[in-house]
Amino acid sequence: MKIRTAILVASLAASATASFATSVYHASPSQEEGVSLAPDHLGNAVSRQAVENTVLAAQKDGSLYWISRGYPATYPLVPGPKLTKTRQQVLDELQAAKRNPVTSDGMRDLGGEAGWVNARQLP
Repeated sequence: MKIRTAILVASLAASATASFATSVYHASPSQEEGVSLAPDHLGNAVSRQAVENTVLAAQKDGSLYWISRGYPATYPLVPGPKLTKTRQQVLDELQAAKRNPVTSDGMRDLGGEAGWVNARQLP
């Protein structure tokens, strides 16, 4: 019985290691999609230099972070917000809001149990 178990484990280990990068089919990272097909893995169609260049390009554009975590290579990379105001303009807006703490829709926070009330209803 122990010999059968050892042979079974050895054969499963051998078949699992053969299916890593040289296989045409790969298990999906999330295990929900089942198996994905990678036809370029059928033969050695991609050179080592091409893979290194692809990884370096992914490092430069920031997509390697997402690819290494199982997201697709086409994951939309959202650019950061464009800053249109200077620091001084933001500080001026803050001071104006502190002087007149009413929102654009006419609400004002009185604090406590009163909470937000319509500023037009204040005495």
